[in-house]
Amino acid sequence: MTALPPILIDGRSADVQPGETILQVARRLGIAIPTLCHVEGFAPSASCYLCAVQIEGRPNLWPSCAMPAAPGMVVFTDSDTVREARKTALELLISDHAGDCVGPCRTGCPARLDIPQFIASIAAGEDRKAAQIVTDDLTLPASLGRVCPRLCEQRCRQCDVEDALSIRNLHRFSADQQRLAVRPYRPARAEPTGKRVAIVGAGPAGLAAAHHLLLRGHATVLFDAHPQAGGMLRYGIPAFRLPRGVLDAEIRWIRELGAEFRLAQRLGRDLSLDGLRRDFDAVLLALGAQGSRGLDCAGEELALPAVRFLEQLTDGPPPDVGADVVVVGGGNTAMDASRCAVRLGAQSVQVLYRRTRREMPCLMEEVEAAEAEGVQIEYLVAPLRLERANGQLQLTCQRMELGAPDASGRARPVPVPGSEFTIPASCVIAAIGQSVDFEAGEAPGLDFSKWGIAVNSRTLATNLPGVFAAGDAVTGPDLAVRAVAAGKLAAASLDQFLSGRKVVGSPEAVNVLMGKLDEDELAVMLREIEQAPRAAMPHLPLEQRRTSFAEVELGFTPPDARRESRRCLGCGCGKAVPCRLRALATEYGVDPARFVGERRHFTRDTSHPDIIFEPGKCILCGACVEVARRAGEDMGLSFFGRGFQAGVAVPFDRPMAEALRTSAKEAAAVCPTGAIMLKGTGCAGCRLA
Repeated sequence: MTALPPILIDGRSADVQPGETILQVARRLGIAIPTLCHVEGFAPSASCYLCAVQIEGRPNLWPSCAMPAAPGMVVFTDSDTVREARKTALELLISDHAGDCVGPCRTGCPARLDIPQFIASIAAGEDRKAAQIVTDDLTLPASLGRVCPRLCEQRCRQCDVEDALSIRNLHRFSADQQRLAVRPYRPARAEPTGKRVAIVGAGPAGLAAAHHLLLRGHATVLFDAHPQAGGMLRYGIPAFRLPRGVLDAEIRWIRELGAEFRLAQRLGRDLSLDGLRRDFDAVLLALGAQGSRGLDCAGEELALPAVRFLEQLTDGPPPDVGADVVVVGGGNTAMDASRCAVRLGAQSVQVLYRRTRREMPCLMEEVEAAEAEGVQIEYLVAPLRLERANGQLQLTCQRMELGAPDASGRARPVPVPGSEFTIPASCVIAAIGQSVDFEAGEAPGLDFSKWGIAVNSRTLATNLPGVFAAGDAVTGPDLAVRAVAAGKLAAASLDQFLSGRKVVGSPEAVNVLMGKLDEDELAVMLREIEQAPRAAMPHLPLEQRRTSFAEVELGFTPPDARRESRRCLGCGCGKAVPCRLRALATEYGVDPARFVGERRHFTRDTSHPDIIFEPGKCILCGACVEVARRAGEDMGLSFFGRGFQAGVAVPFDRPMAEALRTSAKEAAAVCPTGAIMLKGTGCAGCRLA
């Protein structure tokens, strides 16, 4: 066979063999041209247009999978024009994609816990696998499993039918199984790199960063102003919600990974940022929000800050609150403080909140728990002044009414004229809010924002080289799960910095989400799961709660956890990793919403014993049709419809089980998008075996 004159592809020359396409020649040269619809050995379909290239002297772009290589051609595979065309092609494909890359619950989790996979593992009785997923994704999973505000559950599609899946309680179950195991799972740690990172703050952000840095082989030293590690998890959350033994066990594991703790060390007093930068290869500032806001009224200094009150319960001795306690505030800290006051023997505990119950920023379950324990909540009340008279505190308040929304979007409380009244109290606890107890003078040269330390939001790098910041020190008072997520991101950026790579943080893969499903689509998902009410969390008997700091929520039993996990709709795609469509969309930086319009209807065929078919993900590459034809399937698959209604289906509306009797697994292997995927890979339908 005589070779033809060479072709030039991206400046590289190659001989052309008769019958070769541009794609084949490029692959011989080691030049990667993306494809979705192309299957080696199959006739090219050129349907996805991702392999388009530029040919010098010719207008337009050409599909390299179908374009014969010609002598003397000059081809460009990665020009700006080519990349923009591929990006547009991907955005068009995604705009009509009826499927979720990952479950909405996972996108709602700040730490991006792989919720569908660990729940599928619990449902299958694979507790060790579930524990592995939870431990790899999360730092302090057993602690977060008790105090996380369940942002994931707000996005659960079960909410459209009944109560959300009990995700937090399931991940607590999994973490507790791991914590109590005789031989607990331990992830492998990389070889030591010789690099050392100073972490200021041993709360959730600092502990998470240490966890992930240690796994990458970097040594860490955590400094904290308190005598014990844990930050607000230890000093801001009472033991009846988060037992100290649970937190201690999780911190002990981080210590066993190799973390060094230097406690009772305060930045600005016992150590300096300049000194840390000199002695370590990098620094992470992960200070928490442990300062308190006052009542903002005359006599506010007479009130006991809630953070200090809760801290005294940890480091002791507990304060004497007397018989009549008033707590001012409406968040979780106010509920915690009021419930602690009950346990300390107060005869009367009142919570005053200046808005209504609906505007309270805390979890409603915390409000209901406080009320069950005897706490009274007064709404639309604000403090005017606090005084001490005859050894008794007198809190003068006024009634409020709701006016126009403020900057937070909540209705602004407005005073009602002439509505003042006085409440006698033995102790007034201010639970108005928290602040970051950290000033610019403690870190010379560091830039600040109106919330805290100024950082690059993608990498958490500060303006000082080698100095990063995470958690409340950056955002102001926030949730523990967001602090853990920030620590995880900071560890990724620090690892890149320490390794001499470009610091880019942890870029997320593109996610396609279907959004709200109609009743028919929900019915498709519900068909595959067990219909049951949300599992109730067992509680300590009420009469024992009021006199004890023992844990109130007792955790799921294994049967409870199995039953609850089987309620999961499995919204994510079983082929999301790996998925060529998603990987390419991420690589080319596509905007999933660019061509948003009416998408195809979500349907699912689970009739086949080995595979699941979701036709709304099909890109009409025809690979499965060709697989069935080559296998000699009697029924096989065919194209149907025209234009946007075109698709692949089994003839005569027969089930997939009749179409691919012998070639189902091969069809799943060649499918580029998850329209055909093997069962047992994540989604509810895939879990059916």
